[in-house]
Amino acid sequence: MLRIVVGGLKKDITERSVKAEGGKHVQVTVTSDFEGAKKVKAGDADYYIGACNSGGGAALSVAIGILGYGNCSTVAKAGGKPKAEEIQKLVDQGKIAFGIAVESIEEAVPHIIRALLKKHGLV
Repeated sequence: MLRIVVGGLKKDITERSVKAEGGKHVQVTVTSDFEGAKKVKAGDADYYIGACNSGGGAALSVAIGILGYGNCSTVAKAGGKPKAEEIQKLVDQGKIAFGIAVESIEEAVPHIIRALLKKHGLV
């Protein structure tokens, strides 16, 4: 089971999207970005997903500070479209924190969860 923490704006939509795509393979915890990143760092969660208006600022700033820049990536910027292939590459590279623009939550989260499930052999 993948343990995913959700922070940032519109956490309820992100949480719903994670659960809808991951089903029994995910456990979702809604928390602040600070607490979420700390949980990942401590090994109490596997991945962090955050959302903000731009997808790269507040969605990931705390996670970058706690988890390191190389472990984090924006997957959907404001005005952009998430791409499944790019998200799969990021997951395969070992990224553990993902930033999304709020306008792309419902499109990007399923791509992230499918990529994570694939990486862990859960699909």
